[in-house]
Amino acid sequence: MKDSDTEMPRSAALQKILNHPALRREPEEEDGVEAHGEARVRSRDNLTLELRFADGRRSGFSYIGLMESDFDPGQDGETITLRFGHAKVTVYGQALSELYEKLLDQRERFIQEGSEGAEGLRKHDTPYIERIEIERKED
Repeated sequence: MKDSDTEMPRSAALQKILNHPALRREPEEEDGVEAHGEARVRSRDNLTLELRFADGRRSGFSYIGLMESDFDPGQDGETITLRFGHAKVTVYGQALSELYEKLLDQRERFIQEGSEGAEGLRKHDTPYIERIEIERKED
């Protein structure tokens, strides 16, 4: 008797569960530099938004503390303002409307500040983060 003779066929329901995107392993870093990264489908595991700066610094903010947000399409560039209980985060860049919508749904894991070299290589309609500013409130 072979091992293949004893294997039971998987039901359609089991196959659907095993192929669900939330069960697949996400790569930590991809080859290209992205301006932002979406959380897994239907996942609430990422309750923190990470800000990644071009100089290597990183800061994290809890989505629970996000009190208000604004999107300004502007003429020279787009701006996203996030108001947390203890700080205001301002993101400046291009093609940021999709990022803003994902932030409203708490589906972004990080926002990556770009470099001047990366800006020249990007397609016109892809998001690009020019600058991230954090303004902390004094107690």
